[in-house]
Amino acid sequence: MTQKKLIAAWEHALREAGDPLASEREFGHLAERLAMVTLAGLTPSADADQAGQRLGRMLAGAHLTAPKAVGQAMMVLAGYAPDVGDVYREDQLVRMQGGLAAGHAEAVQRILLAQQESIHRASAEARDAVAQALADSEARWRTLVDQAPVGIAIADVNGNVLEVNSSLQRMFGYSLEEMRGIRVEEFTHPEDSDEVWDQYADLVSGQLEDFRTEKRYVRKDGSVVWTNLSVNLIRGPEGEPAFQVAVMEDITDRRELQEKLRHEATHDPLTGLPNRVLFLQRLDKAVADPGPEDRIAVLFIDLDGFKFVNDSRGHIVGDRVLIAVSERLSEAAQASGAFVARLAGDEFVALLRGDAGADTPDFAPMQVAEDLLAALKQPLKVTGQLPVQVGASIGVVELAAAGANSAEIMQAADLALHAAKEAGKGRVVEHDPKRKAGQLTRFQVAMQLPGLVERGELALVYQPLIRLEDGGVHSVEALLRWNHPTMGSLSPDMFIRIAEENAAILPIGRWVLNTACADLAVSNWPAVNINVSVRQLYSPPFLDDVRRALDLAELEPSRLRVEITESVVMNMDDPEPMGVLDSLIDLGVRLVMDDFGTGYSNLAALRRLPWHELKLAGTFLEGTRSGRPWSPTDQRVMKTLVDLAHSIDLLVTAEGVETAEQDAQIRSIGCDVAQGWYYAMAEPVAPAAVPPPSHRRPARVDPTTAPTPVLNQTPNQRRTSPNTAPITTIHVPR
Repeated sequence: MTQKKLIAAWEHALREAGDPLASEREFGHLAERLAMVTLAGLTPSADADQAGQRLGRMLAGAHLTAPKAVGQAMMVLAGYAPDVGDVYREDQLVRMQGGLAAGHAEAVQRILLAQQESIHRASAEARDAVAQALADSEARWRTLVDQAPVGIAIADVNGNVLEVNSSLQRMFGYSLEEMRGIRVEEFTHPEDSDEVWDQYADLVSGQLEDFRTEKRYVRKDGSVVWTNLSVNLIRGPEGEPAFQVAVMEDITDRRELQEKLRHEATHDPLTGLPNRVLFLQRLDKAVADPGPEDRIAVLFIDLDGFKFVNDSRGHIVGDRVLIAVSERLSEAAQASGAFVARLAGDEFVALLRGDAGADTPDFAPMQVAEDLLAALKQPLKVTGQLPVQVGASIGVVELAAAGANSAEIMQAADLALHAAKEAGKGRVVEHDPKRKAGQLTRFQVAMQLPGLVERGELALVYQPLIRLEDGGVHSVEALLRWNHPTMGSLSPDMFIRIAEENAAILPIGRWVLNTACADLAVSNWPAVNINVSVRQLYSPPFLDDVRRALDLAELEPSRLRVEITESVVMNMDDPEPMGVLDSLIDLGVRLVMDDFGTGYSNLAALRRLPWHELKLAGTFLEGTRSGRPWSPTDQRVMKTLVDLAHSIDLLVTAEGVETAEQDAQIRSIGCDVAQGWYYAMAEPVAPAAVPPPSHRRPARVDPTTAPTPVLNQTPNQRRTSPNTAPITTIHVPR
């Protein structure tokens, strides 16, 4: 066989035993090498056995490791026919075939051993890598768990603690060794709700996979820690409950802050007493679901004269007084179990509950109110101050809790408190349903005061002040009326005091000033008197309002007379109202002290301000009505006041003259001017001229029923209005 045929034979064998996807070049190159080794091994001097082994190794090295490859190689060698009779060559072929088989087997074995070693080495390396990765993972997990800001614990389903992290140890105050083996129940707060334990039982039994709740535990030192708890169930290989993992966030600070905020929202920051919010919650709860015999009482407490404490000693001392009052009330209410709260300012309230069908002798609201009042009558000790004396007025409402309404209870208690104030303060008044209607009218008035001027419901009527010497008109007093849309014409005593309390007096007073000046400008009156409240004197725009009204009406300031009640003199030490009065006098306005002789008469006030006139209170003449004789005491007092006023050049006016006897009496003591129904009634419109005096006495008419004037006219319109009417005929005896 030639070399070329031998190469072709090897190439054919390789194709039969090798990879069918191998390239032609790979088969041809290997076939050439195999043919060269075969020819070389058949030379006389060659070692045929070694050549065969080399052929086997070459086949194995070419990844021809299957038995088929050896068979194909054997066929190639068997097909090489030596010359006939060439025994030597035939022997070499046999030995070459044996070497090929041995070499191939040895090479395949080495390859397999190498592969096994590689696999073993790779497996070992993989095991090591897995073990290292697992160790690293466990280390990272332990570090993560130990450094976690939340507490983590693992326990079995029986509640025995197995593992805890550092955060949980610090949270509970135990070491790891102390916590291991302790049952979960030993940390539980005794006041835990049953709901938490029901969830826990469901979890360890496998009915729940997890649950979350806010829960408190007891630390090692006995203190309480609040946690945001999350518990998860870990199941075993068969799905049975095996472990429980608890994650706890310490929320103690947050809970304390929430409790603090909740306390601040329901308690007064100054006194520490429950505030209006908490009191109304308690009251609503008391009336929400009462028993058939349950009784309820509310005591509305308001300090008397507390404003004087603030004004005289300052608000810091005032706050200390309120603190002392709250302590005094709380102490006095302990015996009755009354719930005391501060509503606002100097207003306090107490709630009493009782069962009228049971033996509850302590449920005596009026007695409790008297006890509270008595407690407040004792001087209060205030740090760094002399003892402070305050009083109080208390309104009490008691009723059955069933069917009661919180808002109506508070309204009734407030009405009773107002009744106590009006009755002279410093007393306890129980709510009277019969009194409610009249008091509600007062509240209705207060609600409708805002916008009164804008709605055009105000009107002025004018009553002359008569000179007793010649019967001429000294001036006219502007008297205010409210033409209420449903209640009719209301006199000032029905709404002025309320207006002064809620500052509605300021726009009302401004309207009176402007209207009176405008009406005076279109009349031939000598002057007009207007009443000014204390609150107006404290209003910064008041002086500008006076100047503006005089300028618009083109009036001499002396034709405007401002009447001030003598209660103003109680603030003689306050520079603000006194400065306003001084400025009015400098402007040229005449100053009249009204209702002198009532309330707090202060003779020093006659010296402090340059008054022009003094009006004696009509109460001095009340005792002479219905034909009764004049009290000698009242006569001497009035005579003394008139002489005193004359001694300092004051003109004296007597108010409330309604009879001829009273006219004679005021003349006898030397009064200069008189005012009253005896001379003339108040008229609702400005007169064009003042008629001459007449001896005809007019019929007595209630001024509150006077007809409504023409409203919303400008001063020029009023000057030419054909509706202008004269004042009722003036009756001045000679």
